[in-house]
Amino acid sequence: MLAISVLLLVAALVAGTMAVLNGRQSVDVEIEASMDFAEGYIQELVRRIAAEHGLADLDSIVSHEVAHLRHARVYVQDADSPPRLLRVSKHSAEPSPLNDTPDWFERLMMPAGGNDHSRIIPVPNGKRVVILKGDPDDEIAEKWNEFSGLAVVAVISIFVLVAVFYFVLGWILNPLAALARGLVALEAGERSQRLDIPRVEDVADISRKFNSLAASLDQTRAENGELYRQIQSVQEDERREVARELHDEAGPCLFGITVSAESVKTLTKNLPSAEGQKINKRIDEILSVTDRLKLMNRALLKRLHPVSIGKVPLTALIKDLIYDFERRHPEVEIVSKFGSFVRVYGEKVDLTVYRSAQEALTNAIRHGQATSITVELDEEVRHDTSTADESGLLISLRVSDDGVGLKPGVRAGFGLSAMRERVLSADGSLVIEALKPRGTAVSVKIPARPNEPKRPFVSEPTRITS
Repeated sequence: MLAISVLLLVAALVAGTMAVLNGRQSVDVEIEASMDFAEGYIQELVRRIAAEHGLADLDSIVSHEVAHLRHARVYVQDADSPPRLLRVSKHSAEPSPLNDTPDWFERLMMPAGGNDHSRIIPVPNGKRVVILKGDPDDEIAEKWNEFSGLAVVAVISIFVLVAVFYFVLGWILNPLAALARGLVALEAGERSQRLDIPRVEDVADISRKFNSLAASLDQTRAENGELYRQIQSVQEDERREVARELHDEAGPCLFGITVSAESVKTLTKNLPSAEGQKINKRIDEILSVTDRLKLMNRALLKRLHPVSIGKVPLTALIKDLIYDFERRHPEVEIVSKFGSFVRVYGEKVDLTVYRSAQEALTNAIRHGQATSITVELDEEVRHDTSTADESGLLISLRVSDDGVGLKPGVRAGFGLSAMRERVLSADGSLVIEALKPRGTAVSVKIPARPNEPKRPFVSEPTRITS
């Protein structure tokens, strides 16, 4: 619209310039023609007056005869006296026609020589002359009336054209804007996105192809989601099984080693001090290694499958995850902002949010080299109720950092791809955006489908220990 408006204004300026140039030439030609006619007429009139009446009545006769002349002023000058204006025209008693004409337009249209353009006609006695001067005022006033009328028409025409272009382009481009929004929605994982078919046939064809593509993507995404849900279920089962083995087998074994070492340490009290000290030193080393193995075992259990998932509030899970990251990366500041949650969502939703937060924090520290991370978790009212989600709520997770940000052209790694598939398999959406001046934000929204009835939490622990 700006380009069209500029083009119309430039065209109007060019047309106005041409109108001024043509008008100035027309005024010049008109004045020259009027002066030629007036000069011939007055010369003949002066000769006739001199032959028939004598020169005594020259002033009155000339004043009467030149009343019909346009664009001319007639003066009579005697020897050694200033010129006397006889009569300008029959409109000489009226106000000047330039009273309503702007000065700038008068200067533009004034012909060469202006009002000083004059011709001298000698009287036969040689003591008197008749001076004829051009008078372009009424011609310039006429041109101004024409020019101002054309300018009003041009301004109205420009506004009408701009308005027409605005509605026509809007009629054509609004469907394209809707198409752009639809593509963004598809990229974010909103599989139900469809476009209304516009009346513009070319754009309507694009909209139909978009809807067809969206339907195909919906079907493909559904198939991939079902496949990923199966893979995810198998993966989580394997993790749960490994975690159970570590808990049931490695835990008791480490406990047995600790008890046996403590027992041996007790028996060394009956040995000589020198030998007892050597054995106690070895026992302390065994106990130290055992404690480290216990810590490693707890950390592996939490990474593989936190025991508390689906059993404690979601905020407590995320707080415990943040605590682990703060303990392992004390140089990174992690700020948490949690809303109020009034229900339990079950293991699937909790696990999806937990894994998403875990992957986002890992990427922010490992790849983003962030020094400050903000984790926001809250419930949102769901505006799109087209899916079978009776709760009408979304679990919203946002992890933003001040790291190096996203590099152009970098493809998502395995971790982000897995997180996207996990979120989409839960009918959620994932958006990764670059922040200004630096940093990255990961936003996850998952439909809340509680597996248990509503119930308020009595208390919420700040962290979880195994």
